[in-house]
Amino acid sequence: MRKWLAPMLYRVQQNQPEAEPPIDIEPFVLSSPAKGDAYDFSVTLFRTATSGGKRTSALFSDEVPEAEAVLQRACQEVRSTTRRFEITAPGAAEQATNERLQAISGSMTGVYRWAVRAEVDVPEEIRQLNRAAHKRQHDIRADADAALLRIKSTDEVRQEWQDFLTTVVGSAQVEHAIKLAVSPEQLPQIIAELVEQRQQGAQQLLGTVDSIMQRYETVDMLNFVVSNETVLRRTLELLGLPVPPLEDDTLLVGRA
Repeated sequence: MRKWLAPMLYRVQQNQPEAEPPIDIEPFVLSSPAKGDAYDFSVTLFRTATSGGKRTSALFSDEVPEAEAVLQRACQEVRSTTRRFEITAPGAAEQATNERLQAISGSMTGVYRWAVRAEVDVPEEIRQLNRAAHKRQHDIRADADAALLRIKSTDEVRQEWQDFLTTVVGSAQVEHAIKLAVSPEQLPQIIAELVEQRQQGAQQLLGTVDSIMQRYETVDMLNFVVSNETVLRRTLELLGLPVPPLEDDTLLVGRA
């Protein structure tokens, strides 16, 4: 039995017609309503017919059997599908339309096997509206990013100034230091001002000492020196003047 069946199957296979390449039908464009029926999508349908073994030389829809019936069925499915989507969502409408066309492809099989694919687009009016909306959204995001950057930069500058002022507060030379940082060429003038200030300080110190001496003319000199030693040394240190060493103080206060 097997020996008889094998040659028979071989002869049947040899007599099978060669498969024909798919036939691409000329695209068809239709207007399909969007949700709300205010606007229409522009839908382009691409149909491909695959022969079931029958040789054919047809290239146009009027030469391919079933082409018109397939087109009418596809248009019905497209219209019912796109109505579910806003005109601003062509991508979602296209995906849903192609899923629906693929689902019904089996029911459109007759002499030919059919595959239908759709491309969904929007009218130019909607494209311009979408472009304007996108630009407004981009401007809003750009303004928000710029504001955040301005806030961050301002806070960083504030922190630097705060640290700087905290460092210089209490410094006797802060004014001159800032001048030099901004204008280094003022160095000779600033040095002259410092020398003059030091000389004025020395004159004031001498005046203060003379005034104190006059007050204590009737007071024992030794007691005066001992009681004012700390005050005088602190004053000299603040003015940046040399402070005498302590080696000879024992001559005044006595040895312990």
